[in-house]
Amino acid sequence: MERVNLRTAFHGEPDQLEDGTRAEAKGPDQVTIQIKSGKLIMRVPNMTPDDEVISKEFMDQFMQLVLELEDGSEMNVTLDASTDMADTRLIPASERAQASEG
Repeated sequence: MERVNLRTAFHGEPDQLEDGTRAEAKGPDQVTIQIKSGKLIMRVPNMTPDDEVISKEFMDQFMQLVLELEDGSEMNVTLDASTDMADTRLIPASERAQASEG
């Protein structure tokens, strides 16, 4: 995981962590989390050739991302234009481990 305060990153102000003190930085932090693995699920008409599946047209209609994060958690993001739905779910690593054991 990589974390940086946006104000510090874009204004060149000193990093409070560098000198060993932790002062409150103003503004939001940007956090980058590595993806270990994942899959993209889309819905396309049944006659769509494989080489035409990955297109903006189909991604704009329905897309589900299932991502395994660096800590072993799983994040599911579903975008569905037919219902105007955007849904996100996070399954912590501990719950994923229990599910695979049982």
